[in-house]
Amino acid sequence: MFRIVNARATIAIPTSSLRPKVDLDKLLLDLAREEYEDRYLDGVGYIIAVTSAKPPRFASIFPRSGNLYTEAEMEMLVWYPFLKEVIYAKVADVREFGVFLQIGPIEGLVHISQVLDDFVSYDKRGSRILAKKTKRILNKFDDVRARIISVSSGQSESFKLAFTMRQPFLGKLEWIKEDLEKITKKK
Repeated sequence: MFRIVNARATIAIPTSSLRPKVDLDKLLLDLAREEYEDRYLDGVGYIIAVTSAKPPRFASIFPRSGNLYTEAEMEMLVWYPFLKEVIYAKVADVREFGVFLQIGPIEGLVHISQVLDDFVSYDKRGSRILAKKTKRILNKFDDVRARIISVSSGQSESFKLAFTMRQPFLGKLEWIKEDLEKITKKK
């Protein structure tokens, strides 16, 4: 889920960047973006963009540091992955062990056992997944719908997502359309 988060954070301002006519608002925003964008923070989520950083009222200098430290108020666009959340994504890569999905700047894995509710195999030559009974094919760049089944964050800057596409109305968008047509024909 995407959301706007307001937070306070300490930002280090190098004294070398302080010049007579420097725009402190822009400098602080640039430093906040450099420090926090494209990172995952536990409890906050994946920070896509820092949209604003309010300049501080004061800053501190610590011995032997050479930087000014200030607590800035920031507004950030964040994506927080919820377990069981259904997402739309694009297939970024197909491998023997599974499929990588791309959701904006983030990638996650669908293990080969979670691609389809069918026996599947990997075709090396075509770099695709083939289903035995249904004859369905999953290629790179296909649009899919998947459910988040695992979110793990080992380090503060990275996290891993795992998805499933085995449940009804998940998988390649064409497959979902076919399944819906079959259901409406039965009625």
